[in-house]
Amino acid sequence: MSDVRALLKAKRQEARIIHPYATYNPSGQLKCSVCGSIVKHASAWEGHLGSKVHRTNIAHLREQEENRQEISDNLGKRKADGDQTVAQIEKRRRVDISSQEPESFPQNFFSDPSHAPVILSQDSDAEDDDIREPQKGLSLTTKSDIDVEYERFQRELLNKADADPSEAYDRATVAAEPVFASPETSGFPAVSVEEASQEPAQLTDVEARSKREQEERELIMDRLLAEERAQEDADMRVQLLKTKLVSFRSKREAAKAKRPNHTR
Repeated sequence: MSDVRALLKAKRQEARIIHPYATYNPSGQLKCSVCGSIVKHASAWEGHLGSKVHRTNIAHLREQEENRQEISDNLGKRKADGDQTVAQIEKRRRVDISSQEPESFPQNFFSDPSHAPVILSQDSDAEDDDIREPQKGLSLTTKSDIDVEYERFQRELLNKADADPSEAYDRATVAAEPVFASPETSGFPAVSVEEASQEPAQLTDVEARSKREQEERELIMDRLLAEERAQEDADMRVQLLKTKLVSFRSKREAAKAKRPNHTR
């Protein structure tokens, strides 16, 4: 019996599923990371991938990823527009400053110096600079707020992406109404007429015998696995019954000890 169990254990280790959604818990059980459900046998993995629950969870996961990508794109576009607006304001300000060249008249241009216009001093230019400085500070403050909001959004998005989706799916409840099966095969690979009309290749006697022996061995292994699981379940039930019996006896002995002794 120990040899059979060792053989079964070796077979379980060899039949490990390699798939993006396939994971194994510390006890070696196959688990779907999207659905959060345990798949009892490796041979049932393909059936789980084709199940309606798994396909529904995959669709929800892709929809969430598309929404996150759309939000990230919109926020990136908004940040680019804000940067472009700030750059345009700075460029316009530089052009305005460069266009303000000092205007003056040549000496002895006016016969009467009292009629000459008053030339603004550099103090007035300083006042204009003081007026423009708050606008520049306001634009920089707006840009800083946008950057802070964008960084905070990125951190929240990364934290949500790193979270294990199986925790949400474990608590999820899927409700669906029965529908008729559709004859359409959308989502499955198309089968051409030539492939459908091709007959399977004939096996030789040696190949047929080898295939039959392989199927018989697999059938025997499946039966042994089923018997082993049934034996484990029976042992567990027996152990549980023994535990209950011991607990019942101890309670009964304790009840007898508490009763007063009546003497006739």
